[in-house]
Amino acid sequence: MSIRLNYGRGSRFEYEVAPDRIVADHVAPSPVMDFADDLRKALEQPLDFPPFAQLFVPGDRVLLALDRHTPRSATIIAEVWKALEQRGVDPQSVRILQPGGIDGDPLSDPRSELPVSVREQIAWSIHDPADKQSQAFLASATNGEPIYLARELVDAEVAVSIGELAFDSLMGYRGTGSVFYPGLSSVDAIQRAVGIGHQELAPNDDRPLRQLVDEVTWLLGTLFSIQVIPSSGSDVAQVLAGANDNVFRRGQKLLAEHWQIEIDKRADIVVAAVDCDAEGHGWKQIGAALASARNLVTRGGAIILLTELSAELTPGLELLRDTKSPRDALRPLRKMSPVDLVPASQIAQAADWADVYLLSRLNDDVVVDLFMLPLKDEQAVRRLLDNKRSCVFIEGAQHTHAQVGAGARATSRCENSR
Repeated sequence: MSIRLNYGRGSRFEYEVAPDRIVADHVAPSPVMDFADDLRKALEQPLDFPPFAQLFVPGDRVLLALDRHTPRSATIIAEVWKALEQRGVDPQSVRILQPGGIDGDPLSDPRSELPVSVREQIAWSIHDPADKQSQAFLASATNGEPIYLARELVDAEVAVSIGELAFDSLMGYRGTGSVFYPGLSSVDAIQRAVGIGHQELAPNDDRPLRQLVDEVTWLLGTLFSIQVIPSSGSDVAQVLAGANDNVFRRGQKLLAEHWQIEIDKRADIVVAAVDCDAEGHGWKQIGAALASARNLVTRGGAIILLTELSAELTPGLELLRDTKSPRDALRPLRKMSPVDLVPASQIAQAADWADVYLLSRLNDDVVVDLFMLPLKDEQAVRRLLDNKRSCVFIEGAQHTHAQVGAGARATSRCENSR
């Protein structure tokens, strides 16, 4: 069987392998052919909701809560504005608000596809969680926690959540209301939402943080959400719009269909291909891919990461580099809680469990210092694979959730030939 894995910013790895060696072969979903048209139809016929445009009346103050690094965000904003314009909403009454990232990564202007005549009239801003004057008290959650959100969000007559539905190590699922909380909340709330996660839990299991997200969304009184399911690269496999709960439930099913991998037995080798997605091609993607690969590989087996990574070391990775073993880094990482706590911990846990081989553009010494083994080229990958052991192949590995359980669940190339 011919295996083809896209990785990096346009590279492709190909390998011929005997079918009986393949435990699972996950193929990333393809992008939709006409995203703008699909989005337009989703807004006209949303899930369990009247047409999107009927949400608005002239004079409404509209807040579009756009999550960071949402695929095709400029197209979404342009189509949303068409609906607002249809209802006579003043562009100066519309604000796009995005969460501020603790990693400090810059965001591109989501208004780039708007008509020039309104582009500057529609406000766009990045929430500053450290500015208490820009926050307003919403309510106290059932756990007693006071909820503070961006003042513009609390004051808006209509607020719409826009983002990407995806697996999340701490919440189970990211999307819908998570752009509101912790995204548009305080520094304390955002820091509490940064954690290593729960390896023993499946995404559908009860998660206290996800329950709090849903409660805050209910307290806020928002009704409508626009969410996308990621495809390969930085594009979209499917777009959903409608009532929050319906969008979330439908999104869970689509993520399970497109991005969940479940196998009966761990494999000796897991090949995880990491491509450049809407958030980039950095350590966050590497960590997420390793978390899935670790769940599928045997103890002491081999994980092969296909990347074009060329990122600088971040604080948590520097801490990992300076320890004697990957396991030694885990406790200091939790105590220090750096901005890259999650990827640094995921890399440490994977390196403690299996041999991690990395194809990248990093200096070999950097790779070795992080307890991984550098690969020079694709031919080196093929040599590792030629030893006739059982294999799992994962495309778009950073988007996946993987586990060993009853009944193999992984999309094969026979089912999704390209």
